[in-house]
Amino acid sequence: MKLLTLTIAAYNVEDYLEDTLSSLYKSKFLDEFEVLIVDDGSKDKTSEIGKKYENLAPQTFKYISKENGGHGSTINKGIELATGKYFKVIDGDDWVNTEAFDQFIIKLDNADTDLVLTEHVGVYPDKKEPIEMIHDLKEGIVYSLSTPLDFSVSLHTTSVKTDLLRKNNVHILENVFYDDAEYVIWSIYVSNTFTYYNLPVYMYRKGNENQSASKQNMIKNIEMQKTMAYRLVSLDNDFIKQINNNKQQIILKTIIQSVGGAMRTFMLFDNAKNAKNELIKFDSEIKKISVPVYEQLNTNKFISLVRKGNYNLFSVIRLAYKTWTNIKY
Repeated sequence: MKLLTLTIAAYNVEDYLEDTLSSLYKSKFLDEFEVLIVDDGSKDKTSEIGKKYENLAPQTFKYISKENGGHGSTINKGIELATGKYFKVIDGDDWVNTEAFDQFIIKLDNADTDLVLTEHVGVYPDKKEPIEMIHDLKEGIVYSLSTPLDFSVSLHTTSVKTDLLRKNNVHILENVFYDDAEYVIWSIYVSNTFTYYNLPVYMYRKGNENQSASKQNMIKNIEMQKTMAYRLVSLDNDFIKQINNNKQQIILKTIIQSVGGAMRTFMLFDNAKNAKNELIKFDSEIKKISVPVYEQLNTNKFISLVRKGNYNLFSVIRLAYKTWTNIKY
């Protein structure tokens, strides 16, 4: 058994995939992990690059071609084929800090918690910024997810035991963007223990206008944002009866990012009246899916403010958000 499986979500990433795979190929521990290059129906040279690394180190790199099904489908395929004790997702336009990754492999060899958390770095065209998700945690300590602690989890920080994903029949929604939030929620749900290492393993490429997280693409893909938000609320409605309060609070942070993100996107719409109406319909659907989750979302100041006085502050918040983001309607 390999120590770690990394599944690479690869769709038309010929401009970036060389950086992704070479950062892993430089590792001193090629025999300890496997890299599943899941080509999601690319039309460019993604397949050539993937096959190149499969030929360079077949004991580590495996190229998998599949029909296009979206980011979530590459995760699902990775879970299906993984042979590693732990499972980690890397997007095809991101990469790893090889030195930190090698230290991570050494640490992982002695780990046996359900979840292992590390750090990540946001890399812009002109700068690098550590992205703080972890607070008040000490390295190498075995923590319980029932212990009240202040930290957040993202796809970039997460490695989870593969057998837990399989035993719980984890299947991520396909053919939508923003599905990383669902993967994070499942990772928390299936886990009971975790440990943390202050290693900046994941290098997250940011500032690319073609990314799904860019403002214009958020507007374009608002229906996908809504679909994913509904999915997360529905999942949490099922989970909430089975998990402790602290685990629920960690999951809630991810749902707040999804629901709050969709609400912010509505504020970018050209027509203010239409934006408000669409936001109200969206929020009403959240309440219809789960009243308990809807009410817990009020713990977030932004969501609570948007809802205040039957959404009467929407126009003011929208104007402030426009100013803050420099979006011109």
